[in-house]
Amino acid sequence: MLGHLAARPSKEWLFRMEEGEPLNYRRWKTEWNCARRALQAVENEPAKYEGRKPVELPHVMTHDLRHFYASALIACGASIKQVQLVLGHASAVITLRIYAHLRPAKRPHPLRHGRLSRRAEERVRGVRRDGPRGGAGQAA
Repeated sequence: MLGHLAARPSKEWLFRMEEGEPLNYRRWKTEWNCARRALQAVENEPAKYEGRKPVELPHVMTHDLRHFYASALIACGASIKQVQLVLGHASAVITLRIYAHLRPAKRPHPLRHGRLSRRAEERVRGVRRDGPRGGAGQAA
């Protein structure tokens, strides 16, 4: 989509009302619910014809799409500050409160309580608990 928009620059809103104004939330919600009902009807008709129970579409709120988008940004490596700017939150703290659980876990720092962790120390020295690498009890 970005390539398409870059090739065809426009100052027009991507989604707009008939009057040319940006699509407001109330109108978006109305359109979304109409599309959902229409899609459900498309599922209901064949189900009725085939004599089966129709698959019930999940009730997805438009706000769920916002959360999905933010989650996808974080999964792709966007910073909390970048997500904050995209979502329009007043501060990154708000974004962090909502999405902190989605941030990738950082590796533990090799320094614990002012000293190297055992694993980091073993890597640095080349020594394992069961002896050095490739030797019998001596440092590599």
